[in-house]
Amino acid sequence: MARKQSIALAALVALGLTACTEQQPEQQDATGLAVEEQGAAQNNAGSQSQAGPLLLFGTAKMYNVPPDSTGWAQLQAGKAGALNSVLVDANGMTLYRFDNDTADPPQSNCDGDCAASWPPVTVAHNGRIFLTGVEKSDVGVVRRADGFLQVTVAGWPVYRHVNDKKPGDTKGQGAGRTWFGITPTGKKAGTGTTPPNPVAGGATLFDGPNFSESSQDARGKGCQNLPRPKVTSSVSATGWVTLWSEKGCTGRSLAVSGKIPDLTKTRFDDTVASVSFD
Repeated sequence: MARKQSIALAALVALGLTACTEQQPEQQDATGLAVEEQGAAQNNAGSQSQAGPLLLFGTAKMYNVPPDSTGWAQLQAGKAGALNSVLVDANGMTLYRFDNDTADPPQSNCDGDCAASWPPVTVAHNGRIFLTGVEKSDVGVVRRADGFLQVTVAGWPVYRHVNDKKPGDTKGQGAGRTWFGITPTGKKAGTGTTPPNPVAGGATLFDGPNFSESSQDARGKGCQNLPRPKVTSSVSATGWVTLWSEKGCTGRSLAVSGKIPDLTKTRFDDTVASVSFD
């Protein structure tokens, strides 16, 4: 019996050491998770299946996964700025949750332009999710509208933020009063210990990228229509401001903070028609 168990364990370790496969949108309905121990982990949708990403305790580096490979994800408890504890990925980048999503049942409501600013943490159907300081029972996956599997913690879909450039950055914290770092148990990080991000008092919107060409200012509270809509390519704001694609603060929206040198990267170039301040 002991010999059989040793063989089974060796086979499992070998499985964990294989390179992760290239990630593609999946059309299968299965969103189960397999784990190191016997039996399948219950995913956030409440189903059980051996098919799907494998949960492994430790880091991708421990399993010799090539850093440039795709189809896997890493969740580890850590610290970022004033957020302690908060989940970070394999590169130490802060991970976030979105209040407009739902955890029961799990569902992502961030697509299109939203997903361009808040890239979802996804994993291949036959990929791996590496865990450090996270309970396997809290980790799941949910099928996105684009077919990809997005990692969830306590039912909450997990994201990165496009403006975080280095480990420790938390530029997404408090964005639009709906985005927060996510803790190892799926809760909002820092909401009880850190002050909220400053509310924007104004924004300067430039016609060209990198704060060039003509500009127009928006100041005050509430919704403001721009005198020259659909020409903005870069923004400099104090605190958070929400950009809208239509007048009256309607249509598509994008919450930004600080200096955004090129709105092309967020698919909002020459799109802004109005802005709103909390």
